[in-house]
Amino acid sequence: MAEEREMKMKICLVGDGGVGKTSLIRKYVLNEFDDRYLFTLGTNVSKKEITLPGGEGQPVTVHMMIWDIMGQKDLAKLFTEQYFKGANAGIAVCDCTEDKTLDGLLHWIDGMREAAGEVPIVILANKVDLVDHKQIDDDRLKEIAEGYGASHYFSSAKTGESVEKAFIELAREFVM
Repeated sequence: MAEEREMKMKICLVGDGGVGKTSLIRKYVLNEFDDRYLFTLGTNVSKKEITLPGGEGQPVTVHMMIWDIMGQKDLAKLFTEQYFKGANAGIAVCDCTEDKTLDGLLHWIDGMREAAGEVPIVILANKVDLVDHKQIDDDRLKEIAEGYGASHYFSSAKTGESVEKAFIELAREFVM
């Protein structure tokens, strides 16, 4: 029987305030959702442990440290270097009901890659459960994601759509 390996992974979530970064983390880590706006002051770190199949049938336990930073660009600059130091991956989040938050992702992704290097990224256009208010075009989201070599999904912290998929994808890439 193959011996299990263990790896530690740091995932940073970036995006403007109010896009649902904290809600996505709560959904993934605790399987909870709260409609109230949860303002992040500074940085919060959550932990999640998963086991994935590794090479040659050897399972790998990934200890994820999921970092959530405030979405206010002016204040976030104070934490940028410490926040991204040692990051292995990132999830860039926009609100699919607010077109301007997709433009804001360029700033966040560039800042993360400047500090952490060319880490893998998944882009999530969150709040897809509010389909009647959707402002972000599928083609535009795809174009931005391709520019960064990133995967992209429409997600919902409320329903869980594509939430686990994004984290698992990054963990698999990290393990490989």
